[in-house]
Amino acid sequence: MKGIVLTAMDDEIYEVLSDNEIFADLFNGALFGGNQIIRPDMLEQENEKKVMRVGKEGGRRVILRRIRDVQKLSGLRESCLAVVLAAEGQRNVHYAMPVRCMLYDAMDYTRQVERMVKKRREEGKLEKGAEYLSGMKREDRLLPVITIVFYYGEEQSWDGPLYLHDMLDIPPELEPWAACIQDYRVNLVCSGTVESSHFRTGLREVFELLPLLKDKEGMKEFLKTRREEFMHLDAKRGWLVSKFLNVPALKDLKENEKGEVNMCTAIEEMLVEREEQGIEQGEMRVNQLIEVLLRQPGQKEIYEEIRRAVTDREYQKKLFDEFGI
Repeated sequence: MKGIVLTAMDDEIYEVLSDNEIFADLFNGALFGGNQIIRPDMLEQENEKKVMRVGKEGGRRVILRRIRDVQKLSGLRESCLAVVLAAEGQRNVHYAMPVRCMLYDAMDYTRQVERMVKKRREEGKLEKGAEYLSGMKREDRLLPVITIVFYYGEEQSWDGPLYLHDMLDIPPELEPWAACIQDYRVNLVCSGTVESSHFRTGLREVFELLPLLKDKEGMKEFLKTRREEFMHLDAKRGWLVSKFLNVPALKDLKENEKGEVNMCTAIEEMLVEREEQGIEQGEMRVNQLIEVLLRQPGQKEIYEEIRRAVTDREYQKKLFDEFGI
């Protein structure tokens, strides 16, 4: 049987992560062990569009433009201290992710420096020398930038690089001094890097279900042990799960007077449908294989081929590959 197919579109994920409660929960659960470091009321929407001047090419100024999925500014401890939080949603592995995140973060820091320099120059209080040349005072500080990569692909197996060094072809002569080459790490968030119990929103159910997308028996066992809970799931949690999983019945679920939805029935119907589709596709492939074999010369040999193709699964698979079925 084929697993559940993820069909969440970029705009749907943007909608999900733009919700302050979900955004805060993603960071708290993934990075802070479930501790409520970031509260929804601390978050302010930041402009995700990034523009950075990087010099001239052919006499024209070159400008890099990047769009982050979702970025928010968070105040901490009711003070002026703040951090820039950014989330990148990925349905597929991105083999240049360390460079991509590094560029995004560098653009955020560059923008902060430009704003600070502009403010200092407008104040006109910069001393001659280092302050005047840099446009900043020695005590000036930037806001930390934290970027996470939320991977919700159906494979849930990220085989791409997580460090910049993983992407570099470092000559053997430089390997003893590899530490001198600046590195950059990706904060990957997927079912294998988090503890689902650390989340308070429907992200908990998302991370519980993601590893079971291609495990029919595992999904059945999961629903068996959690049936009561998923029959009375909070409607917002159900909405969140429906954004990540291709379960049409989930998208049509109606909440009851208690604000609950029954996800069990929808997922079980999906499992039956997927199983029936798998059986039907398997039968079609066998029929195609028989048709191909019947067109081969030699009647006796054809009979033996068909008999073996129907009874020997390994030989059947070999023929499927051979004939491109």
